[in-house]
Amino acid sequence: MDTQRIQLFFFRVRKVLSYVSRGDFKGLKARLQALRSERAVYERTGEILPGTILKWCVMATPHTLFIGNLVAKRLRQHGWHVTVTTSVPERFDAHFYVVVCPQMFSTLPPPERRFVFQLEQSVSSRWFTQSYFKMLEHSRGVFDYALVNLEFLEKHQIVFPLVNYLPIGSDPDYAANMEPEDKIYDVLFYGDAASSPRRLKMLETLKRHFEVRHCSEVFGDAMNKEIRRAKVVINIHYYPSALLEMPRIQECLALGVPVVSEASQDQHDYPEVHQAVRFFDENDEAGMIAAVRDALENPISPEVVADAARLGWERFCFMFDRFLVGAKLLPHGRLAEGPLPLPADARRVTLSLPETITRRRSYDANRPANSVTFDGARYTPGWIGCGLSYGALAHHALRHRLPRFTVLEDDAQLPDTFEADMATVEAYLDTREGEWDVFAGLIADVHADVRVLHVEDFEGMRFVTVDKMTSTVCNIYSPRALKMLADWTPVDSDVHSNTIDRYLGSRDALRVVVALPFLVSLREELNSTLWGIGNSRYLDMIKISQRTLQEKAAAFLADTQSREGNAALTREA
Repeated sequence: MDTQRIQLFFFRVRKVLSYVSRGDFKGLKARLQALRSERAVYERTGEILPGTILKWCVMATPHTLFIGNLVAKRLRQHGWHVTVTTSVPERFDAHFYVVVCPQMFSTLPPPERRFVFQLEQSVSSRWFTQSYFKMLEHSRGVFDYALVNLEFLEKHQIVFPLVNYLPIGSDPDYAANMEPEDKIYDVLFYGDAASSPRRLKMLETLKRHFEVRHCSEVFGDAMNKEIRRAKVVINIHYYPSALLEMPRIQECLALGVPVVSEASQDQHDYPEVHQAVRFFDENDEAGMIAAVRDALENPISPEVVADAARLGWERFCFMFDRFLVGAKLLPHGRLAEGPLPLPADARRVTLSLPETITRRRSYDANRPANSVTFDGARYTPGWIGCGLSYGALAHHALRHRLPRFTVLEDDAQLPDTFEADMATVEAYLDTREGEWDVFAGLIADVHADVRVLHVEDFEGMRFVTVDKMTSTVCNIYSPRALKMLADWTPVDSDVHSNTIDRYLGSRDALRVVVALPFLVSLREELNSTLWGIGNSRYLDMIKISQRTLQEKAAAFLADTQSREGNAALTREA
């Protein structure tokens, strides 16, 4: 056993003893469960030798071939061999399999080599049998395209880290080699309507006002041709209160055709499509007629549709690569290399793992203004995934030359005065331009030898500048600090020194500004995604840190006043 593993062993023993000494057996159980989950992912993932050209097979039904081809395209871009099939292969001789709609295949690849793409809507229990849940649970990984579905799966113990959030994207090059088609249909509906009374009723209403073409059981090139002959595609839910039918919508946008869609509870999870899709309220037939008429009389431009397809592809690529990095099939630095699915001018980002859906929903219910959500990197152990997330965000901010970049974490407890306080913070930082690297909303653990460099009261708030920090709950980063974050790597696997906050806090000549009392806290009811323990464990530590800094700031001011008084006496003498 090497020195580092011995150190880690004794570190964990001390942690266990600390739980026992406090009588916190519930916290100890949660931590052990988190460690077991990480170990299970590691054992299931295994190691792929560097330079291996992987052989993948994508299995998809004819209805989901667009998604299968989307997955295959991205895999090929990484230099791997990929086949796409709509039937069960004679032999399972590929390294890995992605199975889209796995319940539709009579035979599945071996569990340790299959990733399954779960496309059913949790608003209907039709496919969610015990055997289906068991198949998901025993696969190497599960993809799901909807946050609502993740909530449902969590209730059935299909949870992170097994589950991967993978929103369905588009393909801006999908129609590049297709022959142009004349627009011969005003409106096209394709899919199953015969077994859905609500679809039939709404289509009958639509046909009284427009020429409507209905295609069913048409696939592949024939279906693509029909879609491209339409001026607009209508999307109507199969189920009441259904989720957005993203496979259909993204396929249409890839083919250059705008969509009119019935609204859904999760449509805000797909901001990239909103300019190319017109929505009408669920069950609102008059609204549907008005939306279709508007789409025909004031058509969405091809450029807007193409832009939506491009954004959908970029988001899909990032999210799929996020999975591949987390599965240790791509190098850990890959996420920082390409564009992130964020607006170029976004200066406030909230870091969140969508698969930890309870935390995500808690954040959504208390979402701060002007903050864009970033789906953080996945990795085992979790502290490396956290570091990769900050590295990718730092590269993004530097790439777009942002003068400051604010990152919130989704368990930050923000006061009611947060926006006003942040305005004061920003104004203070303006007065100290070039004299600070990080503004820290809180410091969870004050290092024993932290030095106070400056204390100043500004617009009713006290600001203290120190030379060390830990915690990234709510921080503002200058370009110098962003460069430090961008330089972080997980090569140093020492959890005691290389977590992203301890790495940053130990940089030479660091200048950290913190408000006293702290600007934010932690949401007590949530659990840490890195360590599998409740945030309540940290609250006492944060209180101690704040008190320590207040004492050090008071001592600094007293010493400063003493020195200034002595200097004045010297001048008078």
